[in-house]
Amino acid sequence: MDILIIEDDPAVCQTIRNAWPSPGDVLRFVSGYNQSLGLILGPELAFFDAIVVDIHLPDGDGLSILRSIRRTSSLPIVMISGWGTAESRADVFDVGADDYLMKPLSVRELQARIARLVSVRASTSRAAAPAIFQIGKIVCDLQMRRLRRHDRMVGLTDTEGRILGYLHENAGRSCSKSAIYKHAFFREYLSGDKTLDVYIGRLRAKLASLDKDSVALLQTVRGSGYKLESSGS
Repeated sequence: MDILIIEDDPAVCQTIRNAWPSPGDVLRFVSGYNQSLGLILGPELAFFDAIVVDIHLPDGDGLSILRSIRRTSSLPIVMISGWGTAESRADVFDVGADDYLMKPLSVRELQARIARLVSVRASTSRAAAPAIFQIGKIVCDLQMRRLRRHDRMVGLTDTEGRILGYLHENAGRSCSKSAIYKHAFFREYLSGDKTLDVYIGRLRAKLASLDKDSVALLQTVRGSGYKLESSGS
C-alpha cells in the first residue's frame, strides 16, 4: 500500500516509520496543512491507497484537509488526534472520515485498520442496487441519501445511510454493535465507544422531524445493540 501521512509531530512520524509492520508498504510523510495541499489537490492524490491525517496541525485544520479530499476522492482516510469525545468523533465521521484513532497510537492497530479499510473499500466498490424502503410513514432513499415524507425531506450522511441500510437488511432482528461498526464504520467496536449511540440519536431526531410515530421502529436492544422493526419495503 502507498499511504500518505499528514502529521506535524516528528516523534509520532518516527514511531510510525520505525514500528510499521508491513515492509512492503510505502509511507510518505508531510508535516502540515500547507505542505499537504499540493498532494491532496493535485493528480498525485490518485497514487495513494489511504491517507492518515492529524486533526490538529500547526498551520491549519485537519478537517479542512478531509473536506478537500472528499470533494474529489473516496480514498480511505483515518483521522488521528490527541483528544476527542464521542460527539467530536461523530462529527469527524460526518465530514467523511472512515476511521478515528486516539494518540498515543498503536502502530500495529493503525496498519491493521488501514489494511482493512483498503480491502473493504475494494470489495464494496461494486455497489449494490440502490435501496429504497420505508420506516413507518417515512421513505428512506439510500441512493439519494435522504428521508422523505410527502414533500418534506431530511438529508442523510454516508454513515447514517450505512447504519440504516444494515438495520434494514436485518429488519426485525437484533443487530449487535460489533456488527454495525463493521458494516457502517469499517472497524471493530471497542467497549465504551459511544460513537454509534450518537449516530442513533441523530437518526432518531431526523425521523422525529418527519413523523414522531415512526421513531419507535428504531429500537435499542438492551445489552446488545439496535433493531429496526419491519414496516414494508
